[in-house]
Formats: sequence, structure tokens, C-alpha cells
Amino acid sequence: MILANRNEVLSQINVSKNCISKLDKFVQLVENERKIQNIIAESTLPDIWVRHVLDSAQLQTYLTEQDKIILDFGSGAGFPALVLAILDETKQKTFHLVESEVRKSEFLSRVASELDLNCVIHHERIEKMSVFKADVITARALASLDKLMAYSVRFCHEKTRLMFLKGKKAPEELKDVEKKFKFNCLTYPSISSSEGTVMCFTKVVKK
Repeated sequence: MILANRNEVLSQINVSKNCISKLDKFVQLVENERKIQNIIAESTLPDIWVRHVLDSAQLQTYLTEQDKIILDFGSGAGFPALVLAILDETKQKTFHLVESEVRKSEFLSRVASELDLNCVIHHERIEKMSVFKADVITARALASLDKLMAYSVRFCHEKTRLMFLKGKKAPEELKDVEKKFKFNCLTYPSISSSEGTVMCFTKVVKK
């Protein structure tokens, strides 16, 4: 298993031994799966603990006890949704992971089962999904903000929060999305990358 920066990341997110065991297992599963399919970029694999685990885990800070339904678009290898599900030890939240690629969705199902996580895997395209209301919607490295907003609005109730992990193009994307949607937005610096931003949106409606 890849160990680079593991201890530093675990000290930052301050989790139980049970969580550590599951995170270790998850990282090993991703590492093994990378030999079979392009589950994450090969260039990021050596730094998986910072680039993927820590980047995902930081969203836990913004979740509350009232957040019961978490919807993750384009889940891929399970970042951030599976990491957040691992950290939710009380299993008070249900994580809905949306992934249209067959092999990736099968991987997500296998990990969720092996780690006993409270997850529902949706093997379908976002546009084709039946609508349900989510308390929080997440996405990471999936699409531009305007596309993420368009995907999200159907699943929003009046208190839904959108939490997107974005890179250095975030300010530019924000200007574009302001032309199409009304919303409140708070941004926070990423703890995993100097170029990253956590973007939190509320009260999203089309113009």
C-alpha cells in the first residue's frame, strides 16, 4: 500500500482506528484497481493520500447532523463520497453515488460492500436519474460549474447545499455561472492544494 504522506493526512483529519483501517483498505483497493482500469490518473497515485483522500475528507467539515442525504455526481473512484461515507461512523447519512461507467460503478459497489458503508450506487447518467431531494450535493473533477449547477437544480430543496471541489479556474467558472443562475456562494481555501477551492452554494435557482 502507498504510504507517502499517510500519517500526516491521518493526523490532519483526526479519525478513529476503525476509520483508519477502512481508509487503508480503500486506498489499497484503489491501488489494485488502477492496474485493471483507469480509476484515477496514474500521475496522482503516488500522492493519493493528499491528492485524493485529504482533498475529499475536508468536505466533512461542512457537513452537519441535519444532512441525511448526500448526492455525489460522477463518483469515479469514490472521491469524495466513499471517503465521506467512511468518516460517517454513525451511519446517519446515506450517500448516493452516481457513475455511468460500468466498471467504475461495479468498483464502487464492491468497495461499499466490503467496507460496510451506507451507500447507494446509481449506475446511470445524471440526466436520466429519477429525481429525489438531497441535503448536500457534491462533485469533484467532473465538469464546469455551469454544468454542475444544471445537473443539481432538479435535486435541490430550499436548504440544499452544493459543495464542489474546484481548481485554479474557479473564479473564471464562477463568472460564467452567474450569467445563468442565482445563488449564494461561500468559498474556502482547500487544505490539500494551494490552487484548490471548496465552493459552497445555497439557494440555487435558474435565471
